[in-house]
Amino acid sequence: MLIQILKRTQLAVNPADISAIFIYTVNHDPVLEVQMRTGEKFHVHHEPHCPNGDDVYQVHKQLMEAV
Repeated sequence: MLIQILKRTQLAVNPADISAIFIYTVNHDPVLEVQMRTGEKFHVHHEPHCPNGDDVYQVHKQLMEAV
């Protein structure tokens, strides 16, 4: 099963390949970091107000439920 983490690019990941996920703050804006077992890192910025923006809290919840 794949879960889309970036709407803008339609990037989807397999939750089984994730090694870590966490939310941190940069300049008062939340950022979701998804670390894969291969060492790749994906950063998702919290932009729910944009047409193709992502809600990092919703994506985090989907990933946690899938694991």
